[in-house]
Amino acid sequence: MAKRRRSPLALSGEHARQALAILVQEGKLRASDVRKALQRRDRLIRDLRAKLAALEAGVLKAGRRVLKNGFFPTTKRKVARRKPRISAATRKIYQQQGRYLAALRPLSKGARAKVKAVRKKAGVQAAIAAARKLAT
Repeated sequence: MAKRRRSPLALSGEHARQALAILVQEGKLRASDVRKALQRRDRLIRDLRAKLAALEAGVLKAGRRVLKNGFFPTTKRKVARRKPRISAATRKIYQQQGRYLAALRPLSKGARAKVKAVRKKAGVQAAIAAARKLAT
């Protein structure tokens, strides 16, 4: 087991709070990062307490659980949702939309307006061609 290294800094709770406030104020640390770290700590404490309670529940129950599931009770994992299948025609439409947006991206606002008018009048393929022509 690896040795736990001690921090050379010995901070009290109040000093740690003040240091965090200064780092957040200076923009070197976001308040959301501190909040998330505290939430992770709370979640870890809850998990450890639940596991300890499971151990304290009884030697016989724990012994049976060890033989059956491993040392700690297993939690059910969420079943990953299957990716919906799309037809070839839908996939082609998505690809055209991506090409159209990629062709529009480097254009100025005026050129974009022209390309949008072409799309309305002649369709996506013509609009992509017009956008590529205007980009060069």
